[in-house]
Amino acid sequence: MAHTMIVRRSNLVNATQPQQDYEPVLPGQPEQYEQALTSLPAPQQLVTPPLLTPYHRVRTSLDENVNPSLLVFDCDYTIWPFDCDKDVFAPFTKTTWSGVFDYFGRPSNAYHDVAGMFGAILDAGIPVAFLSRNPSAHSVRELLEALPCLNKVGAVEKSLWDTMPSPDYFHAYSSSGIGRGKDRHFAALQGVCGIPFANMVFFDDQIDNVEAASRRGVTSVHLKRHGLTVSAFIRGIEGWRRNRLPILDL
Repeated sequence: MAHTMIVRRSNLVNATQPQQDYEPVLPGQPEQYEQALTSLPAPQQLVTPPLLTPYHRVRTSLDENVNPSLLVFDCDYTIWPFDCDKDVFAPFTKTTWSGVFDYFGRPSNAYHDVAGMFGAILDAGIPVAFLSRNPSAHSVRELLEALPCLNKVGAVEKSLWDTMPSPDYFHAYSSSGIGRGKDRHFAALQGVCGIPFANMVFFDDQIDNVEAASRRGVTSVHLKRHGLTVSAFIRGIEGWRRNRLPILDL
């Protein structure tokens, strides 16, 4: 009957050379078996870089330098990839396994980076405002209350709604032909917060809203393709720090 052999190599050999440098360990020799296992070289330790989550990327950027006094966000196609109350409908239901669903069971989640991004904004202590021309204010508010912020360990602590200092920083209504873009919204917001427009950064997917805000002196970021991403957010913050750029066309 043939013996089973466990081979311990003492060094690496060229595959073309005879492999002679080994010691056979035969069944019934447990001490040699243990010795063979413990004498194997340890595997090389791989150094894994820190996980660059949206939270950590945004928090690192915000910790680097001075920040604006207020961050202002549109909602439809900026925070989430749909039109609230046209594509999805309240009431919204939160789940622990796959996010938020609307009345008809359709997914109603924010863009990928949003939860971690707003968690970092919340932890950095920068106030947030939401300005929307969607007249369905109740539905927009309910969705903001349902969508989570993720902290540095990826746990849910608060909602997007909780990033505002008060409900007075939320304005969702039609412009009603008053001014251009969101002139009506910004006038109402400044009446509440008193923060100069030059100390705000604004993110929106509609170019007319961006242009109108920039004429007021707000650093405005046009999100053309993919909604609010970490890259777009950081470029907006860096643009405000450098020159208070009027428009960043992303």
